[in-house]
Amino acid sequence: MTREGTLIGDRYRLLGRAGHGTVHARDERLDRIVAVKPLFDEPPAAPTIPVPRAASRAANAAICDVVDEDSKTYLVLESPEARTLAELLEEHGTLAPGLVARFGAQLAAALAAAHDEGVLHAAVDPDHVVISAEGHAGIVAGSGERAYLAPEVLDGGFPDFPSDVFSLGATLYAALEGHPPYDGGLISPRTEGPVTDAVLRLLHPYPTARPTMAAAEELLSVLLTGTDGGTKRTGAGDYRCV
Repeated sequence: MTREGTLIGDRYRLLGRAGHGTVHARDERLDRIVAVKPLFDEPPAAPTIPVPRAASRAANAAICDVVDEDSKTYLVLESPEARTLAELLEEHGTLAPGLVARFGAQLAAALAAAHDEGVLHAAVDPDHVVISAEGHAGIVAGSGERAYLAPEVLDGGFPDFPSDVFSLGATLYAALEGHPPYDGGLISPRTEGPVTDAVLRLLHPYPTARPTMAAAEELLSVLLTGTDGGTKRTGAGDYRCV
């Protein structure tokens, strides 16, 4: 990544590495510390959602700016402790069902808004989910990992809205189980309960049998009633999922 002391976007002065490919920076306009993270190792040929639009879709406290610098795109994260879901799973292995339902409902809401405008994401996976330290989940653009693609896409078909639903389900399954849902066939989940049942509905092999993204949001939101979907934190960057 660009060296320490460099000014990104005429505003963010890089300070030093924070781990997981993220660098702390000082926002010289607002005099605060933020995190800067490269969005792609290599820019995709044609992201399904333009990057600035994807950031606005997040509707959360994690992403506050998107900067293009030297042919690279960087996310600016309002909280220096914001992480991708992939990073959280690498550290913790799995997340608790209540937390998965909470993040899932937030992500489904953002994706449903995109679908309402006819915009397909087509790359939902843990690397493209950003979680703020305050517990807000958002989705950014990119090129999707094969393990999270819908079966109809893997079979050579074109992605469509139900494909996004499947990829969201696969992402939430990984959050519950610690790995993607398919390895030749569906891997039976070890976690039981209503959150797992809801996630499996998103993973139906037939696109027409999956709920819409708006219905997925409602399905996951209902599960938050009486469920602790928060995080307890005992130190900087330390998530305790309950």
